[in-house]
Amino acid sequence: MIDETDKPVKARVLIVDDQPENLIALETILDDLDLTVVRASSGEEALRLLFAEDYAVVLLDVRMPGMDGFETASFIRARPRSRHIPIIFVTAFDDPLERVTRGYTIGAVDYILKPINADILRSKVKVFVELFLKSQSLEIEVARRRRVEEELRASNRELEAFSYSVSHDLRGPLRAITGFSDVLLKDYADAIADEEGRDFLRRIAAGARQMDTLIQDLLSFSRLGRERILISPVDVALVVNDAVTGLNGTPAQVDRDGPFPSAMGHRTLLGQVFSNLLSNAVKFVAPDTLPKVRIRSEVHGERVRVWVEDNGIGIAPEFHERIFRVFERLHPAGGYPGTGIGLAIVRRAMERMGGKCGVDSAPGKGSRFWIELPRAKK
Repeated sequence: MIDETDKPVKARVLIVDDQPENLIALETILDDLDLTVVRASSGEEALRLLFAEDYAVVLLDVRMPGMDGFETASFIRARPRSRHIPIIFVTAFDDPLERVTRGYTIGAVDYILKPINADILRSKVKVFVELFLKSQSLEIEVARRRRVEEELRASNRELEAFSYSVSHDLRGPLRAITGFSDVLLKDYADAIADEEGRDFLRRIAAGARQMDTLIQDLLSFSRLGRERILISPVDVALVVNDAVTGLNGTPAQVDRDGPFPSAMGHRTLLGQVFSNLLSNAVKFVAPDTLPKVRIRSEVHGERVRVWVEDNGIGIAPEFHERIFRVFERLHPAGGYPGTGIGLAIVRRAMERMGGKCGVDSAPGKGSRFWIELPRAKK
């Protein structure tokens, strides 16, 4: 029994007997338990009560005039709402074996013999009440999870609509700003009287491109949390090679120390991870320094760890966790380009693939980023 706030309510126990003194005796025995005892003086009344409410257990007298305990139990078991409620028959000590057997055949979970032993009855009822309350708690948790899932689905639908709007409605004007700025600089440069004016135009175009890159990164980050991905064996060596090729002639020395064992992941996401890590490695170096990057792998039991090591400016230990958050930049935007989202994308992608990531670094000593995934079985 759950109320409208999804909170458990006190368990109910139904006692059924045509003798008022027996009902009083049963209720007295159960009085010290934390439950609600409901009386029924006939099988017909018991069925009406069971139709309206849920009960943790039914104590049912076998010998009643009219509809006896066996017939009542048959109707209880026939109704979908009540068929799973435990039934304990209360019967005379001298009932023949065939009557007891019939009770179990109908669906009784136990028998209590008269005269009733109070301690035994309380113990049996307590067990079924505890099972009922645990079932209630499970129902509440299932209902809560369903609501959370529905709220997440609704949020995802809203986020998809927002992403579509951002992608089409915001990036369009930015492309226009960039395009017209480039046209002015290329075709109308002579009409701009001084270099300062031309510099302003270049800054406008650069700002628009930076904003467009930021929007793309934000959309990529949001998609990582929504899209379903299929985990399968991935050839890490091929993904690393593609990421290195994607540097597109960026001045850098990149060494690949294989072999790279296959891992369980998602090829597209893993490619995005390596692209972002390599982009960071060649970007954050001291002026007039040739970026040097080393990519290597280790096997730790059933997991593969890949390192991307650089000769960059390094990161202080207190920032090792912060850099994986969205918009966490350790340097002014003018010092090093970027949106502050790349490493957040790395972390979210690794989490979606069931992996981990981290960094070992110190100022002036370069950085050693690592990612870890389950090893693919041969």
